[in-house]
Amino acid sequence: MGEIDLNTSGRSQVEYKFFEIENFRGIQKLRLDLDATPKSRCYALVGLNESGKTTVLEAINHFSYKNETLDPLQIPGYSIKDLHTLIPIAQRANFNGSIKCRLGLELDDSDVSEISKFLVKERKFKSAEIGKELTIEHTLVFKDSKNVPSLNRIMWIWTKKGLRHGKRKFEYVSGDDWVELAKFTRKLVPSILYFPTFLFDFPDKIYLEDGEGVDEKSKFYRQVLQDILDATNTGADLKTHVLDRAKSGDPGDKKNLDSLLLEMGRNVTQTVFAAWTKTFKTSISQRNVRFIFDIDSGGRVYIQLLLEDLDGFYLLNERSLGFRWFFVFLLFTHYRGFRQGSSKNVLFLLDEPASNLHASAQAQLLNSFDVISQRCMILYTTHSHHMIDPRHLDATYVVRNEGLAYDSTDDGYSAKRTNITAARYRKFAATHPDQTNYYKPVLDVLDYQPSHLEMVPQVVMIEGKTDFYLLKYFSDVVLETSSAKKRNFLPGTGAGNLDQSIRLYLGWGREFIALLDGDNEGKKQKGRYDEEFGLLCSSRTFTLDDASSTWKGKALESLVSTDDRVLIQKHSYPDTTKYQKNHFHRAIQEALMNRYVIPISQDTCANFVQLFQFIDSKLAEFSQKSS
Repeated sequence: MGEIDLNTSGRSQVEYKFFEIENFRGIQKLRLDLDATPKSRCYALVGLNESGKTTVLEAINHFSYKNETLDPLQIPGYSIKDLHTLIPIAQRANFNGSIKCRLGLELDDSDVSEISKFLVKERKFKSAEIGKELTIEHTLVFKDSKNVPSLNRIMWIWTKKGLRHGKRKFEYVSGDDWVELAKFTRKLVPSILYFPTFLFDFPDKIYLEDGEGVDEKSKFYRQVLQDILDATNTGADLKTHVLDRAKSGDPGDKKNLDSLLLEMGRNVTQTVFAAWTKTFKTSISQRNVRFIFDIDSGGRVYIQLLLEDLDGFYLLNERSLGFRWFFVFLLFTHYRGFRQGSSKNVLFLLDEPASNLHASAQAQLLNSFDVISQRCMILYTTHSHHMIDPRHLDATYVVRNEGLAYDSTDDGYSAKRTNITAARYRKFAATHPDQTNYYKPVLDVLDYQPSHLEMVPQVVMIEGKTDFYLLKYFSDVVLETSSAKKRNFLPGTGAGNLDQSIRLYLGWGREFIALLDGDNEGKKQKGRYDEEFGLLCSSRTFTLDDASSTWKGKALESLVSTDDRVLIQKHSYPDTTKYQKNHFHRAIQEALMNRYVIPISQDTCANFVQLFQFIDSKLAEFSQKSS
């Protein structure tokens, strides 16, 4: 584990802006931009199995600077030992080329100032000119499918000039000055921490001193303990306030140490168990985390983390796999953000986080990303729509492997055609509208699938989910209906598929109306419902032209002017120039989910005001009759 200066007062603001990967396993050339608009600190990779999501994380991790490493944890899949496995799959027989990864970084004014001060104070320059954009390019060169270490290189693409005393012109920093500048700047580069899993053993004892039998894992966890200390805001240092007090013979030191360990335990208890209760809907208020210290026969001090239950104390490794996963996840992500002197832009790479948790737990875990990402950045892969945040679709990438035959009935895999690409969700959906399986988690989270047991009073049954999103958006967002007058819409799966919902509402005596399009299909189905359900239904089913004769033959979507449809569409697809039905449908879903306020024309608003007045009047009639 690299040394970290815990006494540094400032925190680096250097931030990752992009990653470019070439010839890494199944990747021919891929660029991942981390400059989503609106700004995000949490990015998701979605795609089919074997599409290459994990490969992207592995490439970023392999070529990142290891200011700190997770090697002591011995996590399966964390590091790549055999460079031969990095060769492009289709070229392993005889690869003569290079594998590259470019890490794009952006410095802010405080970083530029610190670097300039270093050159002036430590390297005796009069002044310095430092660029804010820095690209670090790592290259591995192969000949006959063997790596040639002497040809491997790391290149920094960066504007770095200094003005010497007595000189008139700025010169590029070079020689020993450049070597020392690179060493200094490298400490500002945010760590990248790759977790293929959080299921690994937690040490029973964390030794605070080196010695025989003390492994690298204890050294690693010392820093985790310091992170917890930093989170307590006590200003305590692991050596001074824990180790030295444990070895002291002063009774006052022992009391002070007990108080500090108690504070650490309270902090972790509140963080972990409060999150557990919220995530799993299970109260565990009678449990606590305790930190205790002891000294072994060799005189070495160690810390133990114990879980206090109603029937005693347990080590973390004695608890269930699910709890261990959750506990270690929070320990490594939540507390890492409190590390003194560390960049707030540490990047966590998480491969299928929470895949072993149930749906509601995944959704709550996704919410926790909002808190964690205030102090760190997150890039994760997922197959689950419960792990997709509709607010951050601009930060969602679809990963695709061209070696997979999308329409094939068998596995359709071809190694020779392997090419892993990544595209922003919106761009991919626009370019490949037929390949929805690749971004199904996104569609699922935007989808609305009602249950026939949702017996909402005074409901308006409508043809489908697009009608649902359209009506809800105009009712709740554009026209801002008060909470006391919220309208309830129940989407079907087509004009002719409302039978079951109608039967349930008639059978249970709940008030409803059905609103269908004013086209021929809508009129046809209205006639069928009237005939099938008789007078009980004929006064409750309507088509759009019942609300206005000018809407005869029209679908609900046509109440939105063409210009307004394009305007709504452009909010999600800025490059759009004309109305496209699929894009509009997704745009209206996102507009509702995120409550985007879009300047809709008065004519379109007037149409929906008139429609809602018709709906409200019909529902009011039935309410008066039933009362």
